[in-house]
Amino acid sequence: MNKEEIKKIVLDYINENGSASYAELQWLFDQHGYDYKGALMSCADACEHVVFWSDWNAEAFDLMAELLHENVIHREPAHPLRYLVDGCAMTMPIVKRAIQYKTDHWCPAVFVKGPDPDRRAQHEV
Repeated sequence: MNKEEIKKIVLDYINENGSASYAELQWLFDQHGYDYKGALMSCADACEHVVFWSDWNAEAFDLMAELLHENVIHREPAHPLRYLVDGCAMTMPIVKRAIQYKTDHWCPAVFVKGPDPDRRAQHEV
């Protein structure tokens, strides 16, 4: 399966369900035989120690970044229980405040359908 095919599957899934966690996306990738496993981490632009998810390859993270840049999805913080319900969570401390962490901390997040409402409001001003 090529990147464009799985990208469409991911977008359709998020649009149908309203949102998807990284754990759900891993399940979706597995269901479609997409090889996402790797050794990379997705970190916040503002702080390299704020980690959204890890153990994916570059192509998997790139396809999500493309969907974000195309403004068809956006990322929002999620409660850690969402990941426990989805069957997996990261084993590092959870982000509690907006500070510059010196060690890796997990920021549970989900991908939500549609453009980021905060970013849209900034462009309208």
